[in-house]
Amino acid sequence: MEVVLLAIFFPLITSILSLFSASEKFKAWAVTAGTFVSALIATYLFLNASPGLYGWDWIRTIGARIEVRLDNFSLPMGMLVAWLVAAISLYSVKYMEGDYRPGWYWFFFGFFASSMLIIVYAENLWFLLVGWEGVGLASWALIGHWYRDEFEYWVGREERVAGVPYWWTPSKAGLRAILTVRFGDAFFLVAIALFYALAGTVSLTGLKASEALRALGVVPLLFFALGPLTKSAQFPFHEWLLTAMTGPTSVSALIHAATMVKAGVYVLIVTTPIFLLVRGAELYFLVVMSLGVVTALAATLIALTAMEFKLVLAGSTAANLGIIAAATGAAGLLGLHDEHLLSTLLFFAFLHIVGHAVSKASLFMGFGAVIHEAGTRFIGEVGRLWRHMKITGVAMALSMLSLVGIPPFVGYITKDLALENVFEAGHAYHIELLAPVLYLLLFITPIYGLRLLGLTFVHGKEAKEVHEAPALMWIPYTALAIATIVLGAYFAVAVKFPLTEALVSVLAGFLTGFILYIWLPGFRSEVLSPLWYFLYRRFYLPILYDGVLPLLYTGFAKFIYVVFDKGLFDGLYHNVLPGAFDALSRLARRLITGDINIYVLYGMVGILITLLLLLL
Repeated sequence: MEVVLLAIFFPLITSILSLFSASEKFKAWAVTAGTFVSALIATYLFLNASPGLYGWDWIRTIGARIEVRLDNFSLPMGMLVAWLVAAISLYSVKYMEGDYRPGWYWFFFGFFASSMLIIVYAENLWFLLVGWEGVGLASWALIGHWYRDEFEYWVGREERVAGVPYWWTPSKAGLRAILTVRFGDAFFLVAIALFYALAGTVSLTGLKASEALRALGVVPLLFFALGPLTKSAQFPFHEWLLTAMTGPTSVSALIHAATMVKAGVYVLIVTTPIFLLVRGAELYFLVVMSLGVVTALAATLIALTAMEFKLVLAGSTAANLGIIAAATGAAGLLGLHDEHLLSTLLFFAFLHIVGHAVSKASLFMGFGAVIHEAGTRFIGEVGRLWRHMKITGVAMALSMLSLVGIPPFVGYITKDLALENVFEAGHAYHIELLAPVLYLLLFITPIYGLRLLGLTFVHGKEAKEVHEAPALMWIPYTALAIATIVLGAYFAVAVKFPLTEALVSVLAGFLTGFILYIWLPGFRSEVLSPLWYFLYRRFYLPILYDGVLPLLYTGFAKFIYVVFDKGLFDGLYHNVLPGAFDALSRLARRLITGDINIYVLYGMVGILITLLLLLL
């Protein structure tokens, strides 16, 4: 099944070819053509490939093989990733036109796509690790793409809170992203090494069948989880995702739709059956579910108060990733009691990857067009865009309704099915607080969605000289917006159309948001102002991440330098040892007097000492 390798590596091949031309158009269209070829091959695999495992030897000594897995998760995920990458690539042709760094952008775009497809299809964890590190490297390169750090590409305004800068340049945001995910990757790599040492294999199938792995314990599982949790921006590692908005909007769509951040929750899903029988699995799944719920609520509150277009969408991404992670952890908890249900419950969690990815890719590209045409990234600086950008307005309305979970859009079906897992786990494990938190989450979500739509397209200061985005930009996100309806209808028939009490919270939130931000032009409350600022400042966590932790790190580094480098090593090699040798040399000079009688005495003493040693 070598054709799967073409699906994986075709974007990378064309991105390498793009380096051999100075033409921006050649680079753009070469990589775009590569992504569409990859998408067509992935579709062929989805429709025709027989599920199974296929592999080729790579590094035999450590069990590393290029192994791919075609199953009910990898085949649809591969097609989803490939087509979204292709759509975003087509959008990028116009969006990135005239950019000062086309070679960098298009190379890492294709590199990113191939790295993500490796993760999707990989059966072997060593092979998966190649793609895993690849998307981490590419995310740093693309988030920090505009390395000149112009103000228009920042996240935040030029202000300080408690002395800590509350703005993030592309260079800083890229560094933030790679440091956060590399922290988790260190533990992730240790866990994979432990799996190999214990089970003698790192293939997903081999690990699932390994009896030795069952005695592993919960700590290695949590080490493994740190990789996906940091990659998918789960609390408290969510901050890097919010400031990743410094990259081009096409990059934001790429990272937030079906690549990079989805990689983490996808790996959580496909490894859940492996960890089900490991000692301590219950605690592992409980941690994953709890962090998912906390992330979902915290990120939703951040999205509600954000004042930048892309920051609202970034908070929404973290929230939906939290829902997927929580649904996966809940599936594991319920699967401990009924393993036959596990595949269905994991499928529900997986479906929300699809539902969210289609909506979010459309929204990022659409609001990227708004930023591109209006020349601002801030909510409130431009408004009433419905009069000037009708196609974009309709597309954004459809995609937003899907994102916030309004029936019959795909986002409603997939989110409701995913949250069914969490409600069921809360009931089974008697976690009483879980249901009210989820109802609050569902109530707030439509409000931030309608707030963004209302303050951009319906109310606000009317923009001058703003026109509809070029066709090459609006075609991809409009097609995806229509897909939210088509997929919703398909899932309603092929899977099921859920009607639960959660819908009441969603509709109540929708009505509240409609009144406040569509019917009315928003509202202000002095009473709620302190709470608003607390949420707007993102719980003041950037003070910890950008102020306290760097201060502690530099303080510790200085301590190491003074005590060990300057004190121990410099002191030993430049002071202690030279001083000791100097003292020895002065003593030796006193002993060497030039008197022959003294030398004879030294000789006799030496002979006597030698004889005594021989006799003893």
